[in-house]
Amino acid sequence: MKKIDLDTYKRRGMFEAFKDREIPFLATSCMVDITSLKRFVDMQRCGFFVAISYLISKTVNRVPELRQRIINGELYEFDRVDPGFTVLLEDETFSFCDSRYFEAFAEYREYASARIRAVKACPDQSVGDKNHMFFITSAPWFSFTSIVHPYTSQYGSIPIVTIGKYFEQGGALLIPIGIQAHHGVVDGIHVGKFYGQLSAMCLEPAEWLV
Repeated sequence: MKKIDLDTYKRRGMFEAFKDREIPFLATSCMVDITSLKRFVDMQRCGFFVAISYLISKTVNRVPELRQRIINGELYEFDRVDPGFTVLLEDETFSFCDSRYFEAFAEYREYASARIRAVKACPDQSVGDKNHMFFITSAPWFSFTSIVHPYTSQYGSIPIVTIGKYFEQGGALLIPIGIQAHHGVVDGIHVGKFYGQLSAMCLEPAEWLV
């Protein structure tokens, strides 16, 4: 983690304009074509959620602005941010699941799968300093065109990515992916980079998941 010098930070004006607003985040969603990804995952039996969460994690880490956090009013950038999941339990409640990002899918899959099994056996609803993370939540029961999450100023610069229910349209399989991020560090162009890179990875899954 490194502290960003605001004197040389090109977005200083935007950072100062949005960092103290009551509702400083931007939230949007986009349909992503997962036709090739779903076909590949089914053939390889590597698990849809683990596969798409890996691609999301890789994409988030490739966009520097999604690794930036406002901590005690100052701006920092992490070298790597790790994903945290929501995991559905048998009684229809949820557990948090802190995982870790790995460059290689095999390592990511092994670690994430073990963490998911662990919180199913021993649920975790703890909260605390998770600025080194970003969050992935799933809503596989419905598709959406917009979604907004609870906000707390202390951890408001942590991005939240939401995975919805996929559906078929025009011969393609589409899935809604929502993202909520702090406008003090993230602009629309950075969200566009996120969707662009994630979409490209979903079109060529074999390049990333082997």
